[in-house]
Amino acid sequence: MFQRKTVLSSLFLFCFNFLLLAQSGPLDKIDIDDLKRNLTFIASDELQGRKLGTEVDGLGICADFLAENAQRIGLKPAVENYFQPVNILGTKPQQNNFIEIQNKKGKLVFRTNSLVALNSSSESSEFETDQLVFVGFGDEITDDIEEKVVVLAQGNAESFLKDEFYRWDRRLEQNKIAAISKKKPKAILIVANPNDKENKTYNQINTWFKRERFSLASETPNNALSVVLTKADFADKLLGAKGSFKKYLTEVATGKKTELPDIRKTLKVKIEKQTNFFESKNVIGVVEGSDPILKNEYVVFMAHYDHLGIGKDGDVYNGADDNGSGTVALLEVAEAFMSLDKKPKRSIVFLWVTCEELGHFGSGFYCDHPVFPLAKTVAAINLDMVGRVYNGPQDDVWKDSPKKVKDFDGLYTLTNDVWPELANISAAKCKELGLVPDTSLPKNPFLRASDHYNFHKNGVPILNYATGYHADYHKVGDEVSKINFEKIKRVADLCFLVGLEVANKNHIEFLKEQNVKNEVGTDL
Repeated sequence: MFQRKTVLSSLFLFCFNFLLLAQSGPLDKIDIDDLKRNLTFIASDELQGRKLGTEVDGLGICADFLAENAQRIGLKPAVENYFQPVNILGTKPQQNNFIEIQNKKGKLVFRTNSLVALNSSSESSEFETDQLVFVGFGDEITDDIEEKVVVLAQGNAESFLKDEFYRWDRRLEQNKIAAISKKKPKAILIVANPNDKENKTYNQINTWFKRERFSLASETPNNALSVVLTKADFADKLLGAKGSFKKYLTEVATGKKTELPDIRKTLKVKIEKQTNFFESKNVIGVVEGSDPILKNEYVVFMAHYDHLGIGKDGDVYNGADDNGSGTVALLEVAEAFMSLDKKPKRSIVFLWVTCEELGHFGSGFYCDHPVFPLAKTVAAINLDMVGRVYNGPQDDVWKDSPKKVKDFDGLYTLTNDVWPELANISAAKCKELGLVPDTSLPKNPFLRASDHYNFHKNGVPILNYATGYHADYHKVGDEVSKINFEKIKRVADLCFLVGLEVANKNHIEFLKEQNVKNEVGTDL
């Protein structure tokens, strides 16, 4: 028995060593000098931070650079010239927006410029109506609100009665708006909590939404329902007296019968928006699989190549780690796969996506217009910040962050539950390379935190690699000089080994049906 075990152990070691030798050639193609050279270019000041709308189109220059290198490596273009066009619409509210209230004689009794347009429609909007209805905190909706302006309060009855901190609960407000919108109102006016005497919540939301907002041009709603946030003094004027809106909400929150006065007033609302159209693109190349059947299934490697542009003071946000590190790592992984004499059974897709920082737009567009069927995509592996190593307390960011930057051996690995074997494969390959995977990140919010989210919500197995947040995250200090290129190589080696095993598996069975959108996002 002992002899048999010895023979089996020797055979195992021989096979293991043989596999390592067989793989060392491709891993040698993942070259630190190449990583440095490529990252030094795309994270240079000349590219102005790789954001839409900079004076020099650094984002476009980077896309061209990636396409040229994809061609040099020998990747097959998945789309014409490797480019999938992704058109973006920028929308910014103008300063002359207003709400007016006129009495039944047509006399102006109130006018305010304190309004925030919450939806991302590019359309300007102007309307006048005397058809108004109050619905409390949004839970007193009747069927009789079609083509009427619906007025409701921010928050809910519980938080109102407790006089809690007046924070904006994004999910709560989304759900309220979605429910009201189904009844086809003319517009929705959300009124800030009247207990918030300093208008902290309104001012916060106004700061967020007065900036230019971006959306996919092909999906920007036209003639969309106007959703507006305003201050409590508007509702008081509408109801006729100071404090009347708070009194009304108290009655609603305590379950008393509410009787609103006969509101014989006319409301006029004007919302003007400035729009800008931007052209961007995803860059997509593919290593075609060798199996006549399995080549029609796909392993997608992905990284976003955009960053934050230029600050108000003229400093360039070069984004060497975020996400220059993932961008250049994929070039090396692609070169490793192209060096194989026999390609993997499944096809390997390399997807460099645009505009992650603005809202995951590149990956969102790809998932809505997939070049390769999502139902045939067996894994989407996303690299987002894989180039830093912990160098002491100066690297700490966000005291309570669960995703602080790792040491040289550490790596965050995040998967969904569509195909549990993907996590097992990743863990085994980490062990081979001496990497220590940290799987502790909470799925909420980190499944939503990068481009893998768009694949996740379409039922695709996802795997996200990251080395963690550091003190230079989204700051001008995210420079090439602070990158650990040996760490990037280790992550790239891992990607190759994981991708190779996944691509060569004969059978993959998922726990959940793919290509089902199980989560829906909205504008707010």
